[in-house]
Amino acid sequence: MTLAVPNADVGKYPVIAVVGTDAVDADNGPVTVAYTMSAPADMVGVVSPLTTLVQQTVASTGASTADAAKSVQDVTGITASLFQDFTKVAAPTDGSVSAAIVARMVVVTTQTQQTTVASAIGTTAIDGSTITQADLDKAIQKKLLELLPALVTALSDPALLAATTPAAREAALLAAATTLVTSGSLTPASATTVVAINNQATVVAPAAAPAAYIQLASLTFTDASNYFVRLLTGSLAQATPDSSNNARYVERRQRSSGGNLAKWGSGSDPARNADLNWNGSAWVGCPINFENTSSVRDAQGNSTYSYCDKRETGKSSRATFDIAGKTMAEVYAQIRAASYTNLTIADATALGSATFPAGSALFYQTNTPLTEAFAYYPAGANNAAGFSNVVTQYSAPVAAGGDASAQAAGTGCNVFTVNANGTPTTTRERDTNGSSSTTIEGLIAAKAGTPCIFAPTSSFTYGGISYTTPDANAGWGITTVSLGKVGTAPVGIGPAPGFYTGNALLRVAFTGANAVTYYACKERFDNGGIRACVPVGTGTYTIATLGDARVMTLTSPPVQAAPLNYNRVFVERGGLVYFGYQSKPLVTNAARLNTTASTAMLAQLGVTAEDPSVPLALTAGSYTGTWDIRGAAAPVTPINGISVFLNANGSSSCFDKEAASSFACSVTVTDAATGAFTYSNSKDASTASGSFNFLAGTTSGVYHDPTSTPPDGDFVGGRR
Repeated sequence: MTLAVPNADVGKYPVIAVVGTDAVDADNGPVTVAYTMSAPADMVGVVSPLTTLVQQTVASTGASTADAAKSVQDVTGITASLFQDFTKVAAPTDGSVSAAIVARMVVVTTQTQQTTVASAIGTTAIDGSTITQADLDKAIQKKLLELLPALVTALSDPALLAATTPAAREAALLAAATTLVTSGSLTPASATTVVAINNQATVVAPAAAPAAYIQLASLTFTDASNYFVRLLTGSLAQATPDSSNNARYVERRQRSSGGNLAKWGSGSDPARNADLNWNGSAWVGCPINFENTSSVRDAQGNSTYSYCDKRETGKSSRATFDIAGKTMAEVYAQIRAASYTNLTIADATALGSATFPAGSALFYQTNTPLTEAFAYYPAGANNAAGFSNVVTQYSAPVAAGGDASAQAAGTGCNVFTVNANGTPTTTRERDTNGSSSTTIEGLIAAKAGTPCIFAPTSSFTYGGISYTTPDANAGWGITTVSLGKVGTAPVGIGPAPGFYTGNALLRVAFTGANAVTYYACKERFDNGGIRACVPVGTGTYTIATLGDARVMTLTSPPVQAAPLNYNRVFVERGGLVYFGYQSKPLVTNAARLNTTASTAMLAQLGVTAEDPSVPLALTAGSYTGTWDIRGAAAPVTPINGISVFLNANGSSSCFDKEAASSFACSVTVTDAATGAFTYSNSKDASTASGSFNFLAGTTSGVYHDPTSTPPDGDFVGGRR
């Protein structure tokens, strides 16, 4: 097809293609449900489902076509150009995501979604407008960006991977699209809200004067003693734009577990407030009261943002609705009906008949990331004993693998280790944590995909029942390194589904010059052991120097990795190698409340709102986590010292790592600001006092142990 475009208009406008029911798909036959596609104004040579994703990203963010395309590639895992005719490109043979399969899944999902919401045409949106087909087309294309991670995840479904004929593949795609649309996409009810949100892009809102504020951004509420709240706040000074038209905001999180309150800034739990990221010139953190930036919203509610000093940057769009005088229950029901899940109340009757006061507003907000930084959790650096997020490896004889039964005692896979006191043991190295990786090259050499093969079978007894592996008893964890876990089945808890949990453990090995092999492995139920790995793809690795660190990235991740919301990287810094990550740029939608509405709802639920003008202060619960502690003069080994567990509900317990036994202990944080604490236990009447460093993840102090010689000494340690 050729379009006649005046020279003056070339490159100015995106191209839109309407695929009607009179069209015939060369690969899939007649089109039964009409849909639209588009392409960016500066890349109109091909109009396809993939260019549609790029154009929607451009429209949502104002990004360049190149940046938008990279964002889509980062989410989908597609390595081929999105602007070529994917029907003429051979399917990848390395196990990575196929552009053609993604494109077809986009079409099938779009068609399924069109059918689902067709009855909304002619109905009234919550802003009073009449919903048209064009409204639904726009809503569906925007929704596709939000659904993209789940859409690509569906491509890892075993039924689709096993499809060997076009008919079987099409049936699997249709089934996956139906599930996707049914579980989390638009409905006729939610379309009434989504269309009204999209309509606000054409509404010019008056600029508001800067003022201190709080914004309820996330809520999971069970009762007044058990909840999680995420607030974004700004004092008057922070809300006042600077010379670059940027305002600042602070992230505040709090979690109550049985009435024990933990407060922190960024991260999924208090410990992850310590994460570090590369901002382009240095490795930086995002401590409590860190000031993120966001440009002043334009008249259509759009702004750009930088979160945690460029850990993520992107564009935010917001539609605002007046909810003054409406009941909280009514507004909450509307939010949930529109498929917004960031506000969750276990029993909505807790809202009673309360109404929102004058000045209350509801924000429907979409964040579209464009860049994601390399980042890592630095736990393990302070004790260098292979704990937590430090990658571990095994000695060269063990890493070489092979048949243990054919190797002499004390050699190869049968090598012995020593305990913390230097006494030989009969514990094979595979049963320990190994040693910390100190260089990327050392990691590469030790992870070559050559497992140790042990006895023909492996078994365990759980709940009085014996379970035996149906696969070879190979130690794959020794010779591969983790990319992540897909699945949420529990390990060692509840009924055993069999020898394996059903989760997929994704691993990688370094199998040649800059070459990697990806594996999907099974997870042993009783202890989470890694078994029965099979290769699922190949790729390459690259090592780059970033400041005082080196970062290894991997290419062509397998389709099985699509469910992960990050790509694995490895960060070598300070003499250790860490598991790092680069988050995928996932579009997120959220329903948020302004200051007046946030304060009112939190009060109704019995939760105290934060004062935006008072800096966030840590609580005793902020130190929740696992802290590994050893004598300052003791050797650094994985089994030296004790582990102190500070539980979310305020209780504590301890574990003697050398004796492999738990015991009762009491830990009390006496000064939340400094992390000062006291410790005692009844096992040996020992006591200690010291301090936890919240951000650095270190601990130190003095102890008294009447069973040791000398009885007094210093201790050090760190958070896992």
